[in-house]
Amino acid sequence: MKTRILLLTLGSVLFLWLNSKAQDETERNVHVTGYINAVGEYSDCINLKKDWAVGLSEVGLLTSYKPVEDLEFKTTLVYTHYTFHVSQIFIEAFAQYNFREELKLGVGRFLTPLSPVNLYFYAPLNPSGVVPMLVSHHFLFPQTISGIHLHGLASLAKGFKLGYNFALGTYPYINHLESGVLSIQAQEDSYPSFGYYDTEKDKINKYMCGTARVYVIFNNAFTIGANYFKADAQQVTQDSLGAFIYYPSTKYTYGFDAHLQVGDIKINGEYWGGQQQTTPKTDALLGEHIENNYTGYYGEIIWDSEVYKPFIRYDFIEDVNVNKVGLPTAAATVGIAIRPRFETLLKLEYKRVMGRQITNIGNREWKDYNYNYAQVSLVVSF
Repeated sequence: MKTRILLLTLGSVLFLWLNSKAQDETERNVHVTGYINAVGEYSDCINLKKDWAVGLSEVGLLTSYKPVEDLEFKTTLVYTHYTFHVSQIFIEAFAQYNFREELKLGVGRFLTPLSPVNLYFYAPLNPSGVVPMLVSHHFLFPQTISGIHLHGLASLAKGFKLGYNFALGTYPYINHLESGVLSIQAQEDSYPSFGYYDTEKDKINKYMCGTARVYVIFNNAFTIGANYFKADAQQVTQDSLGAFIYYPSTKYTYGFDAHLQVGDIKINGEYWGGQQQTTPKTDALLGEHIENNYTGYYGEIIWDSEVYKPFIRYDFIEDVNVNKVGLPTAAATVGIAIRPRFETLLKLEYKRVMGRQITNIGNREWKDYNYNYAQVSLVVSF
């Protein structure tokens, strides 16, 4: 299955590239970019099948077409090492009409317009090979939404801009979707206790959701935003044989983000919290009400020069509860991205992961467990 998906992705990349070359790009206003990301990973976490691996992490293709000045069609295809369904490849596929800078309307599938990191997770755009856990886990908010997107940015005074994003649609309920080549990315919290969790075996439903984001920009240097996500969801339990059973639930999350850039220095930070709980219908079936609270945050400093981009980050996530035992996990990361030329980006990073290991699920016993993770990433783009 993965071989067919990869061939389909590469075939799409080749077809679209050749087709765009065959047309008059000026006349059709077609823009095509793409990248290939190969990584090497090492970790001494227990339960890994191997402690190091080298392989293909991502293949991406971004295309846009503007038949007229204010109308744009955009498609983003990204194949990852753990893609198991063709629909996962289509990260974005939407049409957008720009009435003016203050009012833009999009329809289709698009990246969830909340955390700014979620909008530039692509390997060529990020100095880190591993995005903060509150983004990569996809539990506080999903990576993509299919529906309607309304957004804009208005200049209200000199040095002051107000922006907004609203979205309404459906999202695929996929949590902790693994990435990289060791499978530990996005499963940093649960891996010490349970090892690899194959999300392909999970039941992926689509649920209604709505999002809202409002942000202000001061002097094009400081941005602060407030975000909200509200959705239907699913509560997972297990029967006596260990089979997963899914029940209706609801969830909401909220977040605040702040970003400062002074010269080559960038400082980014976010805090998110939320809650998922079962519905009255589910309570009647289970005979109990299940309510889970979760949180996540990160802070980072980047020296964003033209060639060298060193950074440090600290992030935290707690979105997993097993028999009422939480798995809070923090990570301290240091790394550097080197771009000797625009098309080539080399990334090196190391992080120390500080989490928990459940030693006895039935008795709710656990102990602190820390481990190391390192990655080297080579991104070639066009």
